[in-house]
Amino acid sequence: MKVRFDLGEGAELRSLEPGDAEAVFAVIDANREHLRRWFPWVDPTVSPAETRAFIERSRASETDIEAVGIWVDGGYAGNIGLRVDPMSNHGEIGYWLATSFERRGLVTKGCRALIEHGLRELGLHRIEIRAAPQNVRSRAVGERLGFTQEAQLREASRSAEGYHDLIVYGLLEHEWRPES
Repeated sequence: MKVRFDLGEGAELRSLEPGDAEAVFAVIDANREHLRRWFPWVDPTVSPAETRAFIERSRASETDIEAVGIWVDGGYAGNIGLRVDPMSNHGEIGYWLATSFERRGLVTKGCRALIEHGLRELGLHRIEIRAAPQNVRSRAVGERLGFTQEAQLREASRSAEGYHDLIVYGLLEHEWRPES
């Protein structure tokens, strides 16, 4: 499923194309130490080939919208995605951003666009965001958008530094305030 959302001020979300693999890999590689603390996919991503494979797998999904680039003035800044469970009618948003683009509200704006799309266009009932307890910036996104902290899952994720807990934030369709 392809998407494109204007976030304003030269920023947009758009589905990645296989031809974007080089640009995406370059940003991953430049931010490797920052990202590997949180994500298990960083170390195995050693060339644009792995990035291209991710983009192609994502594009082939009939339900998920995972390979969505955050672009600023035409340059790749990070990624955001929405995994959808059609049987349970809920989704989970995940994201990462290059350090040079932090503190601009890009992830919050991107999440807002995907939440709107998930609730209004896909008819989802619930959306989750999960973040490590120490990942304060990632957790702040869910809190800023009105999500409720619901649980802490013990050692539910893995990264280069080992297993770590995840805080689960949930938002139900009737709780969403688009201008949160």
